Amino acid sequence: MVIAQGTVQHYLLGLLAIGNNVSALGAFLAHSRGLPRAKVRRIILISSGACLAMLLLFLLLGPAILGFFGISISSFQIAGGLLLGGLGLDMMKSRQPDDVEIKAVAAGTEPADLGNDAHIYGFAVVPIALPLTVGAGTFSAVILFSYQAQSSGTVPALVAAIGALVVVNFVVFSFSARIVRLVGDVGLSVFTKVMGMFTLAIGVEFILRGLSTVYRQLNLATPMG
Repeated sequence: MVIAQGTVQHYLLGLLAIGNNVSALGAFLAHSRGLPRAKVRRIILISSGACLAMLLLFLLLGPAILGFFGISISSFQIAGGLLLGGLGLDMMKSRQPDDVEIKAVAAGTEPADLGNDAHIYGFAVVPIALPLTVGAGTFSAVILFSYQAQSSGTVPALVAAIGALVVVNFVVFSFSARIVRLVGDVGLSVFTKVMGMFTLAIGVEFILRGLSTVYRQLNLATPMG
């Protein structure tokens, strides 16, 4: 089945490959171990809310920021594609997610010293939400997708995809201990490599789009005759 561009599925698959929270699971488990269930749920809500707010902010203000600095969309497509391509290669070469450790959920381990609530909830934003869940690669993809959505009239689909991404990450955080125990380091490593391949492909697509735009502009600027 071919997924049409500009649909919720198209945007969601692209964002999920880049903005999943697998790399944040280890930090999340280590810093939520031993906390009351209500406080853990609050950490998840804060982290998810921060991700949603930042993604919507870049969706709304990203094109304006590029315009303020005089950056063309074709240049940003090439730069963003290179960034995503490098990120995808790193994900494919990694042996296992650096921040996911099975020992973080081992039974009988003592909870770490987490300090006061302000420190705990601050950690939910940085680094769990930013940059472990969504970072520069995700923000670049959102800005590039926003141009595509505005030109094709599919902004609601992109907003829905962002909301779905946050919901998926919320569910993964909620069942993170079970997921890590179930799939182990090998399963997480395979998932990271597969998502890395998709991220690399998205980066190549953005680069090709940027180069094709530059090529058309050069042809139009070349005098005939």
